[in-house]
Amino acid sequence: MSNPPLPTPIFESLAAPAQATQTIIVAQTFNDNLGQDVSGAFNNFIESGQVWALGIGFVLGYIVRSFTAY
Repeated sequence: MSNPPLPTPIFESLAAPAQATQTIIVAQTFNDNLGQDVSGAFNNFIESGQVWALGIGFVLGYIVRSFTAY
């Protein structure tokens, strides 16, 4: 008795091994100054007035919670 033929794959591209390419990146530099980034974000938060919106939201949230909690 002979063995039945193997099924052919539906997607031929999946059956073939993937071709990998390697690229070497030389002298990649970036600026990672976390303290300066956080300081800038905090200053923007204060200068744009978002701190007032946060404070008003806390106060209104506390008032609404006091009315709805029993």
